[in-house]
Amino acid sequence: MRVSEYDAFGPWVYEIDSDHPLPRLFAPAVGDPAAYRMLLKIPRNIERRKATPDMNLYDYVVGADGEAVWVWRRQEDGVERTRLAFRDISGIRLYQRLLHGVCTLYGVAGAVELPYNTVSAAVLWRFAELVRGHFPQKSAAPAGLRPDASLRETDVDIWLFNQMRDLRERGVAFTMDGYQPCRGAYPTGRRLPWTKPEEFAGTLYLHNARELFLLRSGKPEKKGEQKYSAEFTAIAWEALQGVSLEADMKHENTLLASFHLPGASLRTETDSAAGGTAMFLESLRDALAARQA
Repeated sequence: MRVSEYDAFGPWVYEIDSDHPLPRLFAPAVGDPAAYRMLLKIPRNIERRKATPDMNLYDYVVGADGEAVWVWRRQEDGVERTRLAFRDISGIRLYQRLLHGVCTLYGVAGAVELPYNTVSAAVLWRFAELVRGHFPQKSAAPAGLRPDASLRETDVDIWLFNQMRDLRERGVAFTMDGYQPCRGAYPTGRRLPWTKPEEFAGTLYLHNARELFLLRSGKPEKKGEQKYSAEFTAIAWEALQGVSLEADMKHENTLLASFHLPGASLRTETDSAAGGTAMFLESLRDALAARQA
């Protein structure tokens, strides 16, 4: 049953259909909704009681046709358009912390971020699956990877384990490669009684024939607790140009891994003494370098 845009307004991301039409501000720019495989609208982050019928209530409309992702963004009373061809999208990231969510698309011209409320997480997961479905279909995992042979699922903390379980339930196949729990590292040369360690997110490294996955969990609020953040990143193997490893000069016993994409660089951290995970990252670096040679 169709209701007015004002009456339907809330934190929800709606897919455009007969009950939830295009916002009037975006309609001229977007055109015929039937031209898109998926079309959704993302509301402004304002309280429902502050919304009025005469306001433009949506900040983004996002569409996907057969060739590209289109992002229309509200700019005052106008619309700014961005097009990302599927062939130029190297990865996608979904970050969630409590009700705050961000979908990031990595393209050759840089990253495009789409904020959303996590009450609509299922819609954004469907969008992510559509984008990932356009990654090159052929197997492109580099030869020579050395996963941590000692790693077991029972080793993984419950926060990352649940993310891995959810991924499997979505039908995504993967191999476990390495795992770094949330950890703290002291500033170099400042290990004093009153010095607090910097806290780094945990990371679970997974892959299949087409994609590398980085699952991240939030920094602990305090020992044994989480900040309730979860982060899923899928990177197309064909787009991953290389991985560089370096010792963190600011924190003790910390190894920085940078994943280089055409328009972005993503980073993770691990304990330099975590032999199995460090070995995997070294094999990944070397395998990608050999592929580029």
